[in-house]
Amino acid sequence: MTDIPFDRITPTKLSEQVASRIESLVLTNRLHQGDKLPPERELANRFGVSRAVVRESIKLLEERGLVEPRSGRGAFITAPSFGSLASSINVAFHMQDCTADDLYEARWCLESFIVRLATERATETDIARMEAAIAVMDQNLDNPDGFMPGDVEFHAALAAATHNPLFMVMSRPLVQMILTLGHLGFSYGHVRERHENHQRLLECIKKRDIDGAEAVIRHHLNLSRDAFSEQTRSPAP
Repeated sequence: MTDIPFDRITPTKLSEQVASRIESLVLTNRLHQGDKLPPERELANRFGVSRAVVRESIKLLEERGLVEPRSGRGAFITAPSFGSLASSINVAFHMQDCTADDLYEARWCLESFIVRLATERATETDIARMEAAIAVMDQNLDNPDGFMPGDVEFHAALAAATHNPLFMVMSRPLVQMILTLGHLGFSYGHVRERHENHQRLLECIKKRDIDGAEAVIRHHLNLSRDAFSEQTRSPAP
């Protein structure tokens, strides 16, 4: 019996319990985006807690991107934004002692699969969106402030072309974080070669060449990782 791990029970704060109850109502579709939560006093009575506990739980839900307090109107259910997800990933990246290699590995695995689906499923509208993003990058090869938004948009369009909304939700924060980290190293990063990979990738998608598209995205991500490594090893020229 001494080898059985009977772990100590950790009491959960009341505010966490209330937040979890409300979150469960959202996840089971009993509360929907745009629904207004009952007033603070009513929630306190229903949950059998103080109003201070309710206020703290609303704050927790706001941090999770599930609730939006509106001045003078109350608290409303909302959908987590890319910003809130990116913020969570950013916090995890720093607090879990993740490295840039960890970040690139996650993106490498995710986007390799995204590209395969996008090549199979992309519509003419998806392709037009990628072409527009490439045009933005074409005009800003020497301007990181103009190039980076086009780069983010291209990879967002790639994820959207899978027609699976979860891929867009998962991939965009990773792409945004990597581009933010590498912004100062723009002058290093074989930008034109990396950009040519965007064009090659789009050609593979148009031809429905799944294996070719996967090979291009892997080469592209390896170049991006190498460029970031150069940035961290030496000062910008």
